Amino acid sequence: MKKYILLLAAALILPANAKALNITDPFFMPAQGQIISDTSLGFTNNAFKLDKSWGLYESLSAGFRDNLMIGLSFGWADIKHEDSGLQDIAIYGKYRFMSEISHGRFLDLDVYFSPKMFDSPFNGDEGAAKGSTDFAMHGTIGSTSLLDNFTLGSRFGFKYMSSTDAMSAGSVWDLTGLAKYYWDDYNSLGFSLGLKGYFGFEEDFFGFAFGIDYSREIIQDRFALTPYYNIEKHTKDVTTSAVWGLNARYLF
Repeated sequence: MKKYILLLAAALILPANAKALNITDPFFMPAQGQIISDTSLGFTNNAFKLDKSWGLYESLSAGFRDNLMIGLSFGWADIKHEDSGLQDIAIYGKYRFMSEISHGRFLDLDVYFSPKMFDSPFNGDEGAAKGSTDFAMHGTIGSTSLLDNFTLGSRFGFKYMSSTDAMSAGSVWDLTGLAKYYWDDYNSLGFSLGLKGYFGFEEDFFGFAFGIDYSREIIQDRFALTPYYNIEKHTKDVTTSAVWGLNARYLF
């Protein structure tokens, strides 16, 4: 019994070896001193918010310890029939409780905070920001050893969004299954399937989400391109939102 307690303690304390994972893996984290740059060009058709838009987004994630990552994201978007402008800046972090020292198992906690900073068309102003202050927290558990050539995971958590002139405050709770299949060292397919509950926002409703992406490492363990597509159906009268785009990831 003592032996198992010591093994569990080691799994919770020792840092992850980020180099053992493909840089596009859902559980990849930069090691201490490394930086990930994610640059995305995305297109949105969002009937829920009654907008069509495209945007250019950047995220920079730095490894402060091998099991601690902190990042910053920002962007610019053009919303059809509304306006264009900067997106609100977001600060996020990830702490890894369980690393691959425990036979390919991972347990992460993610936090996200994005204050309202710029004008928003949804607040009756010009600009392309979301017009609210958002806070989110998610836990993700998964493994690279359950199936050959697969990373499997499950994600659960919430996002709280403050009120705007166009919408009351509310929270989004989600449960999502993740899978990534590698058919060689350079190519992989990622899938996600989730259920979301929207509570507040003047009424409660649900969403059913599906996502797919293809990742190609151009320079192994350094640079990768990922085209992606995500779609969500809602139980509201206005039912569909879809996002597609291309992400470029570079590890410094």
